[in-house]
Amino acid sequence: MHTPKTGEGMRLIIGSVLAVVLLAGCSQQAEADLAVCKNELNKAQSEATAAKAAQAASQQTASALQQQVASLNAQVAQLQSAAAEAAAKAETTAKAEPAHAKKTAAKPAAKAPDPNAKAPDPNTPPPAPLTPEERRKKL
Repeated sequence: MHTPKTGEGMRLIIGSVLAVVLLAGCSQQAEADLAVCKNELNKAQSEATAAKAAQAASQQTASALQQQVASLNAQVAQLQSAAAEAAAKAETTAKAEPAHAKKTAAKPAAKAPDPNAKAPDPNTPPPAPLTPEERRKKL
């Protein structure tokens, strides 16, 4: 039988110890990497959950806004219908009373304010009231 020499045996033992130390170090590094990966996974899952909640809230808001738009469209349709009815009624009334329209047209229109007239200065005090003698003179 062949027996290993003492030097070869020592090399074999030292090599084995180094291999075990390297494997232990790799195992510890792998465990640390695994812990980091688990932490990142938990963060990503939390962010995904938050994003789903935000999406659900946005969908609820969008649904509520769509309902408001539908309601407002219905109101617009009702107002347009009422306006059309009022216009038809006004047209019928105008045809039925042409003499009344002529009387109304004969009256002079109220005098419109002059757009070129200057507005009074707000810092100027109003004119003093007339005394009884001044009022008599005006009459």
